[in-house]
Amino acid sequence: MKIRHLSQALAAALSLSVALPAAAQPDTASATQSSLSAADTVFIENAAKGDMAEIQLGNTALSKSSNDQVKALAQRVVDDHTKANAALKTLAESKKVSFPFDPGKDAKNENDKLQSMKPAGFDQAWCKAMVKDHQDAIKLFTAEGKDTKDTDIQEFVKTNLPTLKSHLDAAQKLAAVPDARDQAMDQSSKAMVSAMDSTPATTSTASSTSTATGTTTPASPAAKTLMPTTAPAAPAATSGAKH
Repeated sequence: MKIRHLSQALAAALSLSVALPAAAQPDTASATQSSLSAADTVFIENAAKGDMAEIQLGNTALSKSSNDQVKALAQRVVDDHTKANAALKTLAESKKVSFPFDPGKDAKNENDKLQSMKPAGFDQAWCKAMVKDHQDAIKLFTAEGKDTKDTDIQEFVKTNLPTLKSHLDAAQKLAAVPDARDQAMDQSSKAMVSAMDSTPATTSTASSTSTATGTTTPASPAAKTLMPTTAPAAPAATSGAKH
C-alpha cells in the first residue's frame, strides 16, 4: 500500500517538474509584438506602401517618358525604393508585423492617370507627383524618427530620410523648368495684349468729315491750302479814256 502511494507521489512530482519549465518560458512572439507600438506598426505599413507606389511610378516614367533627365530620376527612384522596401520587409518580419502586398487603391489610381496622359504633358505631371509624394514621405519619416522608441526603426529612418530628400530636390528642379517656361510665355502674351490695348488708333489730327451724302472726304489741309486771308491787290486803274 505504501509502495503504491509512493509511486503515485513520484509520478506527480515528475509531472510537475516537467510542466514548470514549459510554463516559465515566455511567449517570444507576443513579447516581440508588444514591444512595438501601434504607431510604429502603422509607420511600417505606410512606408512600405509608399515605397511600392514610387517603384510603380518610376517604372511608368521609364516606359513612357522620352526625357533623359526624367528617366534618370525614375531609375534612381526605382533602385532606391526597391532597396529600402527590402530592408523594411526584413525589419517588419523581425518585429512580427504584417507587410502589405500592394501600394493601395489611391496609388494605383494616380499611376493609371499618369499612364493615360499624352506624352506632351506627362513629364511635368510626373515630376509634380514625385514632389508631392516625397513631401508626404519626408513628413512621415521625420515624425516617426522623433516619436519612435524602437532603435531599429530609428536607424531605418536615419538611413533612408536623406535619400527621400535627394529625390524631392531633383523632382522640384525638373518640375520648375516647364513651370518657368510656361510663366514666361504667359507673361509675354499678356504684355503683347496689353500693348495692343494701350496703343491708340493712328488718325490724322484733322479728322475726316462726313458729307451730306454720307461719304467720307478728307478734311481740308492746313490754312496754307485755304483761300488766302488777304485778297490780292486790284490791278492798277487804267489811264483815262483817250479823247
